Amino acid sequence: MHKKHSQLINFLMNQDQEYVSTATLAEILNVTDRTIRNYIKEINDSGTDIIITSSSQGYAIKNDNTRIDQEWFVSDEKELEEAFLEFQIIQFLMNESEYITYDEIADRFFYSPQTIRSRLQKLTMNIQALGIDVAIDTKVFKGIKLIGTELQKRVLLESFFSSITVKKEVYKDYVINGFRTWIDVNIIESIFKLVDEINIKYQLNLEFLMYKKMTTQLIIIIHQINLGHTVSIEDTELDNLTSFREYEVAEAFRSRINKYVNMTDDEIIYFVNYLISLQLDLDNTQIGNKNHQIISKIEDILLQVEQVYQVPTYSQKRFRNNISNHIYRIIYPASHNLLIYNPFVKETKSEYFYSFSIASHIALKIEKELHVEIQDSEIAYLAYHIQVILDSRDKKKIKTIILYSRSYERTKILSSRVATYFDELEISKIEKFSKDYVFDNSYLYIGINLAFEPQQINAKFIMIQSGFPSSDIKKIRFFLEAQNSIIEQSSIHWINESSPDDAIHHLLSLGNQEHFYEPIMKRERMSYTSIGNLVAIPHPYFEVKEYKESVIIGINKKAIQWGKELVQLIIIYIPALDIERNEFVFTEFFEKTKNIENVKGLVHTTTKKEFISRWNQF
Repeated sequence: MHKKHSQLINFLMNQDQEYVSTATLAEILNVTDRTIRNYIKEINDSGTDIIITSSSQGYAIKNDNTRIDQEWFVSDEKELEEAFLEFQIIQFLMNESEYITYDEIADRFFYSPQTIRSRLQKLTMNIQALGIDVAIDTKVFKGIKLIGTELQKRVLLESFFSSITVKKEVYKDYVINGFRTWIDVNIIESIFKLVDEINIKYQLNLEFLMYKKMTTQLIIIIHQINLGHTVSIEDTELDNLTSFREYEVAEAFRSRINKYVNMTDDEIIYFVNYLISLQLDLDNTQIGNKNHQIISKIEDILLQVEQVYQVPTYSQKRFRNNISNHIYRIIYPASHNLLIYNPFVKETKSEYFYSFSIASHIALKIEKELHVEIQDSEIAYLAYHIQVILDSRDKKKIKTIILYSRSYERTKILSSRVATYFDELEISKIEKFSKDYVFDNSYLYIGINLAFEPQQINAKFIMIQSGFPSSDIKKIRFFLEAQNSIIEQSSIHWINESSPDDAIHHLLSLGNQEHFYEPIMKRERMSYTSIGNLVAIPHPYFEVKEYKESVIIGINKKAIQWGKELVQLIIIYIPALDIERNEFVFTEFFEKTKNIENVKGLVHTTTKKEFISRWNQF
């Protein structure tokens, strides 16, 4: 151990756990204040059993060991350090009424002021990405301060703490380590027992992340109320929430923790909303005494969406009731900007992209009519409802006529084989072919061993052999895929832009489609269309007027930040009115780009021919 380290430790040990100022330590060791901070950080990082803690009075060695055990965590050391520091900074700033200087924060957490500055810049961006209504305000010569309501600060602190990936078997120790300066260890132990009991009693089936969030939030609630920092909500909202099953669960918690804290009605309103936001697995969640004005607005939205997208969100009572009940439940937590818990947003957004797009349109109308902010986590839940509707529909099949020259009986048997191989085909008729046969362009025609192939017809036509060899099966499959694929007709451009807005505007200009810029940006502002794997699929909300389907593809020189994702392959899709067509196209985009190596191959192409060739190989 460094000689100065030993001197510092010995001096602090002789102070009987009393705090000593940075200036005093610097004078004793004949070094600068910054060097003292560096020494303390090196000691705390050395892996020994000694931990030096800080306060506004200075530094001390305490008997209780608050060191973070690296073996608790799944994340790598650097990622863990950054995430836990962000939590600690928020926790520190949570109840500070005055501005705090960078030096004060640096002293407390054993970092240089420069490091604290850079970490706070990153923290500010992370808070903005979450969509929580809290900000870090900076004033020259004064420092920083956490600005926001008590409710939003609680949500922020819990979100940062529970997002750190910790091993399940040591989670309790991790919580005690994080909050031991806030709440007595025995109370923390009691909270864990209480959550376990209510989880069993109400059959909540809490998954681990939900369990983490609930225990953390209860600790924060108890500490903040006892500190005098309470939430303020209109009491009239309680009347609307008493018919929710979550109200019963919240009251069960309130009756059990009243020996630690007095939860007012405002606090119970907050906690009910918080439980709703968790999307608990509760039985009998149908709500009585609904506000008819709200329900009417929700159903009007579902009717408008059905008219635009031809999806029975309103006309089929089962779907209308399920979606309206779900929306009614979430508008209360959404009105307080509580994040709706959903760990599968990214997967939903990419795999069910078309449903997510319809859901984001619903969300846009909810925001407008009900004056609440709907975020991606909730849009994903709406997307699940839309996907159920899409999956329940009988898919439209391609009406097909089989043409033959001889042997109707053999042709009828072969037509059954064709229908078995290709579920998307509906064999409407079997007709004999002749020179004067009149084709109807609303059908697909499959000719079997015809004496000659018809020339210059408007209808779609495929010629196959009566033996139906594998080559003919492939021929039909390739033909059907070619009819559906739109990439062949797309325009592809290599660009060099630094933002989503510029990339979209540039590509639309190249495709003479600038009039779609505002409709597409309207969609982007609701929810970014990046789906991961370096891909974004910008598109406008569907309108009543008909669009002419087209695709504009952009390959950017370098990946750019697009919401929470990096994007280099941009696929702008101008939709058709046919819902099944649009669903097919979005599904194709997902299937072709769900492998990151495939996307990397696409972004390294230099010609349209090379791009299409690679695309068709996937």
